[in-house]
Amino acid sequence: MTITVAIPTLNRPGDMKAFMPTLAAQTVLPDQFIVVDAGEPGNLESEMQQILGETGIELVYLRSEKGLCLQRNVALDSATGDIIFFFDDDVELEPDYIEKVMECFDVKCSPPVGCVQGTLIDPPAEIDGWKASVYRTFGLTHWTADQDPDLYISGGARFLTDPKDVVEVPVAQGCRMAFRKECFEAERFVQFLPGYNQNEDIDMTYRVSQNWTILQTPHAKLLHKESPVSRIQYPAQLGQIIYAHWYFFTRYRKKTPTQVASYAWSHSGLLTLALGRAIVKAQPEVLHGLKDGYKRCLKDLVSA
Repeated sequence: MTITVAIPTLNRPGDMKAFMPTLAAQTVLPDQFIVVDAGEPGNLESEMQQILGETGIELVYLRSEKGLCLQRNVALDSATGDIIFFFDDDVELEPDYIEKVMECFDVKCSPPVGCVQGTLIDPPAEIDGWKASVYRTFGLTHWTADQDPDLYISGGARFLTDPKDVVEVPVAQGCRMAFRKECFEAERFVQFLPGYNQNEDIDMTYRVSQNWTILQTPHAKLLHKESPVSRIQYPAQLGQIIYAHWYFFTRYRKKTPTQVASYAWSHSGLLTLALGRAIVKAQPEVLHGLKDGYKRCLKDLVSA
């Protein structure tokens, strides 16, 4: 199977140049590498071509308006690979990452494997104690090493940090997901908020999961540095999470009394944690994030 690697980027030339040698050193090289750049003009294209050197990887450098989902869709329009890898621009791959992910597409599953994600070398800290109980009780996104991965009512997810073997997961994370090209015959990434979107990866891979199996492999490892460049701050992130949960619930969940109550319960937990942060850390700007998030939800409800 032929392979495309695609990365949307925004003003992170240093991170992109750190990624490139880890791509060129793969034990299985991609046939095509697509970069969709929405940042300031510069020398990134020529610098990437120099790093690729004689690898034989075709570089496709495209300019685009800013928008994570928009840039991924621009990449899809030019992708020729049977398997399409999407990474964030601030990751670095172990040398056999692509090889180990490709092996998973041969795993026999019903339905067939349509999406595979690797495992982070440096996952976010696993929560424990009372905080873990709160996140589990309200169905909010968190990380765990010793529980099954899960997808909650609002699209919040429980991500697995340390699987012992290849395991089926409900959704995949945007910095490390690979798809069969057939997954995109009827689907595209949805830009439901301007610019950067929270949970756009959950939205996309949940739709894929309705017809395909999603796997996570511990044998394909990558570092996600989470560059601070072009990354939104917590108040704006909170507003996006509130709307992303609303978007997911209203489009993909049945509106039975039980499910509506579960959704409301999850948001009561999110609201409580946000208010607690505003008070304990003296961050009144968190209230602006809450207001913006619920304002978007109300606008969506009125327009419907």
